[in-house]
Amino acid sequence: MALTLQSLFNSTADLYRLKLLAGRKGMHHPVSWMYYTEDTSTIDFIRGGELAVTTGMNIGRTKPGAADGYDFTVGYLTRLVTRLHELDAAGLIINTGKYIGEIPAEIKQLCDTLRFPLFSMPWEIHIVDIMQDYGNRIVGERQKRKTTAELFYNALFNPQKFDAAELADTSFDKAVSYGIVLLELPEELFRKSDDELSRYIDYSFNARFDFPQSLFCWFVHDHKIVYVFHDNPEKPGAAIGRAAGEDRFFRFMKTAVSGTCSSPGGLLHEYEHAVLALRFCRDGEQLSYYGRLGVFKLLSEVRDRALLEQYYEDVLGKLAVLGAEKRADYLKTLQLYIDNGGRVAAAATENSTHRNTVNYRIRKVKEILGADMNSAETRYSVRTALYIRELLDRTK
Repeated sequence: MALTLQSLFNSTADLYRLKLLAGRKGMHHPVSWMYYTEDTSTIDFIRGGELAVTTGMNIGRTKPGAADGYDFTVGYLTRLVTRLHELDAAGLIINTGKYIGEIPAEIKQLCDTLRFPLFSMPWEIHIVDIMQDYGNRIVGERQKRKTTAELFYNALFNPQKFDAAELADTSFDKAVSYGIVLLELPEELFRKSDDELSRYIDYSFNARFDFPQSLFCWFVHDHKIVYVFHDNPEKPGAAIGRAAGEDRFFRFMKTAVSGTCSSPGGLLHEYEHAVLALRFCRDGEQLSYYGRLGVFKLLSEVRDRALLEQYYEDVLGKLAVLGAEKRADYLKTLQLYIDNGGRVAAAATENSTHRNTVNYRIRKVKEILGADMNSAETRYSVRTALYIRELLDRTK
């Protein structure tokens, strides 16, 4: 819920006579601070999310040896905008009127292409005034955001400290649905300080979302980013998954999406649902939805693991006479045989093995279990036991 360019612009455009010239599609970018610059060589000091402001006072109008027709304003602003965008800055305000008059069309086009917001502010407006004002607003919003995150951390993990009345001054006020999205954190990010980690998530990673910052709050717990939404989390969860897939740190990390609940009191249950979905993220996949887990949703609600273990033992426990590796092969074949309705050829194809191998394994399983695999009831019991085994293995 960081303060965004759009919210700053909406509340101060008239006060500072700001005009949005280009990059409208980047107005959702959160703002971490103000940054005054007149020298492109110092831009590398920024850390992401800064709203830069410049007068262009160091632009050289003529230079010996420069090519005829070279526009130093275009050259300077091109370098400035490009580097600011590369470093995840939020946008750029140009204090026009003394050193820079009209903003060149080439710069506006560049900012539109990069989705990098570009503003003009007349010379009569003092830079120090807008910097001080925005700084105060950012600090206030940062504290408010921290408080909201702490509220929801308590809602999940310290419910005795949670007071729903404190949501009244937040974007979660009067929310009717809530959901959770979890994103694994890579070890590389844990080597950063808490402040560096928070800044990167807030002003670099979260800035890439195509939904409003006011829709969620976030905090870190158990090596995961926990996003709490006051809406159905499916669409924003997909957007977070896409952003993670394009991020230099999160590229191989998994994302999981919970179901929804109607009050903060149900969020712990949805958090558990998201954790379950995270554990069922298949190999080669990076996004998993609790709502698509099928029978595992039902089985996961059985809190007594011993009861599940006993069901498995009752149905398939006798296969322990096989070695661990052989037992795994036989169980895989058995699963494919049942899933394919007892069609040996189909099971053999999916298992990349010969049909005679499938026939042998199924016959051997029948002998060990003393079960009639042609019975619908037996097949149902066996498939349920296999589901239970997968659930137990994934939720150790």
